[in-house]
Amino acid sequence: MTQELTTSKIHEDRQRALMETRSRLLAMPPEKTLDEILTHPQPAALVHAFPEEDLYFLIHEIGPQDALPLIALASGKQLEYLLDQEIWQRDRLHIDTIGDWLERFLQSDPSFDRMIQWLTTEKLDLIEFFLLQSIEVQILEHDQDPSSFGPGFFTYDHVFYIRIIHRPSADTPDHPSEQHHQMVKNLLDRLAEVDHVRFQAILMEAATVLPAEMEEEAYRQRNVRLAEKGFLPFEEAVGLYQHLNLRQFQQRAHRQKPLSDARNYHLSLVPITVLPPETLFAQALQTMAAEHRDVMQEEFAALCNRIIVADRLKIEQREALAKVTQKACGYLHIGLQQLEDAARSNASQPFAAADSLRRYHLEGIFRLGYGAAVELKQTAEAWVPRSWFARQGLPLTFWGETWLGVIGGLLIKRPLFFDNYQSGTMYREFATRDDIKNSRHQLEQAQYYDRLLDRLNPVFVSPSRFGFLSYKNLLLTLWARHRLALPEAVQPLATQAFKPFFRELFRKTADPVGKKRHKINDALRSDFLHWLADRTGQTAAELSESIGPALETLFVELEESYGRINANHIDPRYVPHFLLEPQDA
Repeated sequence: MTQELTTSKIHEDRQRALMETRSRLLAMPPEKTLDEILTHPQPAALVHAFPEEDLYFLIHEIGPQDALPLIALASGKQLEYLLDQEIWQRDRLHIDTIGDWLERFLQSDPSFDRMIQWLTTEKLDLIEFFLLQSIEVQILEHDQDPSSFGPGFFTYDHVFYIRIIHRPSADTPDHPSEQHHQMVKNLLDRLAEVDHVRFQAILMEAATVLPAEMEEEAYRQRNVRLAEKGFLPFEEAVGLYQHLNLRQFQQRAHRQKPLSDARNYHLSLVPITVLPPETLFAQALQTMAAEHRDVMQEEFAALCNRIIVADRLKIEQREALAKVTQKACGYLHIGLQQLEDAARSNASQPFAAADSLRRYHLEGIFRLGYGAAVELKQTAEAWVPRSWFARQGLPLTFWGETWLGVIGGLLIKRPLFFDNYQSGTMYREFATRDDIKNSRHQLEQAQYYDRLLDRLNPVFVSPSRFGFLSYKNLLLTLWARHRLALPEAVQPLATQAFKPFFRELFRKTADPVGKKRHKINDALRSDFLHWLADRTGQTAAELSESIGPALETLFVELEESYGRINANHIDPRYVPHFLLEPQDA
């Protein structure tokens, strides 16, 4: 018993040391990592210690050609994962990519023929499929002249005559690819040299195989292998976006058994290296015991893999994986915040989140968080077709840049948050509960304005004749016409008639830098609110409470746009906030 415990302890210490070494290597620059592995006392054992996913990323970060020494040291399982990720385009094998990777495999092992042995035993179907698409085989009868086969045929044994099928190159599609021709010839040479009897059997099989059946079976086996790592078939992976509400969540996401207390020293480390540290999921991990953290990291890697499949992504670099982990962490963050609100927990956020992680599956928490965005999407989709602006045939641009962005982001197949380049992009995934609240508030404001316009019931013959029509210039023009005692119809104002209103709108003040700047007249601010209240049948107090901040933003926008403009210099082309008639040339 003591000897068994000692052996187990030694094995665990070795696994922990390898995990620490892998973690250190993955933090290094790729070229430095390659040098460290190749100079290690046992490079093959170290390479085999890498999970398939981590070695895949490492090979791509180094560069497939520069990583040939790593490919030569990789285990059969690692090589198989590499092929599973590389040679498929959705559910079809890509013949040129197969050729590229077979060539790299041969280049990585120029003398020991280990790759040929592995390919002809473990991946024989792939070799036969590739040759079926790449060569033509003729068997010489005893009374037949080889010249009857035509030009381009060659033989290794005067029995099987082979001609390589020319495939067009990507750069010169009208001409055969010399690289492909040479690659196929090198593969045939190695096959014939290593085991000629098996080589003849492969040629015979390649000439009779049914490619469709072989491809279908290969795809089935690939899906089985990848499903173990979270790479489910697309039809199953998209189930991740079937949102859950809190009531459904309690029934479907609860863990049936507690988390394992055993350490997992072979889990993939790459997803954790690109984990956004500020997210609630990342903070909760830091409060958990190492054993439970291992379970969470493994489950998180599977969640990211499922997102990759569902979004039809091809991830080869850590930078691309970082976007996937950010998406996963964002919806986990929202889901964990919803659970915290529902539980009314007094614990600090990371500890309360860690407790939720122990009780619920990550997939369920993700779907709960994603459900908050989907509910917003459903609200937008239900409102838009029956809205006032849609009934008038107005486009989404009617709501201006911000509300157009928010509503447009909610109406796409998978809703996105309108960030307006605050973090470098126009749209991004929802990341926090505040993103949900912000989008909901913006949508509610647009809906409220839509109801106001419905009550105003402005009549116009053709919105297109006004150029860029928005809710801002529509409301402001109607109000300006009211102030000028003109019929409150949707008609452009003559520039000369608009100038007295413009002078009245602003009052002169000195801004902090000492320049003359115009501010909106307080009396006119109040007049606009009371005009709108009178026309829509509401009180000024009700309007101020519901859209007061939005109206204030509109007035600030007017001040910034026109606060230093002299009324005599008004040019209708540069006054988008009002509908003005063009000036005569």
